[in-house]
Amino acid sequence: MNLKDRGVLLTGATRGIGRETLRLLIERGARVVATGRDEETLREIRAEHPGVFPIVADLEDPEQRRRLVGMAAEVLGGLDVLINNAGFGIYGPYEEIPTEDMRRLCEVNFWAPLELTREALPFLKGRGMVLNVVSMIAFVPLKGWAIYSASKAAMRSFFLAVREELRPEGVKVINVYPPVTRTDFFKRAGSPGIRRVGSVSPQKVASAIVKAIEREREEVFVSFRDRLLAHLGCLLAPLAVRLIR
Repeated sequence: MNLKDRGVLLTGATRGIGRETLRLLIERGARVVATGRDEETLREIRAEHPGVFPIVADLEDPEQRRRLVGMAAEVLGGLDVLINNAGFGIYGPYEEIPTEDMRRLCEVNFWAPLELTREALPFLKGRGMVLNVVSMIAFVPLKGWAIYSASKAAMRSFFLAVREELRPEGVKVINVYPPVTRTDFFKRAGSPGIRRVGSVSPQKVASAIVKAIEREREEVFVSFRDRLLAHLGCLLAPLAVRLIR
């Protein structure tokens, strides 16, 4: 897909992978609605990229999710690409994490992409694309990241199935699997971090995302190492969980 003049809705656009993806989309000439919860940061983005349409949205709120796609399509005059990037993690022993926090995480990491995609389908059928920023943790769950691992595994499985449902409708579904990425994600999740061997910059992940759209590749890994690890994770998941910390 040539991104020039395409209408794109990008969630989680205010930091990390989302911020870098936004920059590349603008460079390609896309028209972008950028969403996030931080109104001040969205104002900064608008000042930096005058062509961006910022919308403050809390994806924990089902009503805001339902309104978001319609607002974006109205601003853009349609919608060509939905990028489900927003998400967060919670680090710690499962039994110590409050149930309400786990529900919040699942609302943003799983239910929001599911519902945004359904709301976007009337605009995407016949020509559009849904790109999901999943995670390598969908293949290899990690100790201390149980609920985050589960949310990303659910996201992956859901969109693998939906891809085949939407194929006859002309909607392409792409899953991108970033490895450990050098952002503030771990700090915000309350984690001391994990081994950074094989970690990548948010710029590299953003480049993989934009290239995936342009080349229309369905399953995207940032490196060959990640692809190999994903296959090993599927075959040897219990062992991989013990070895990778």
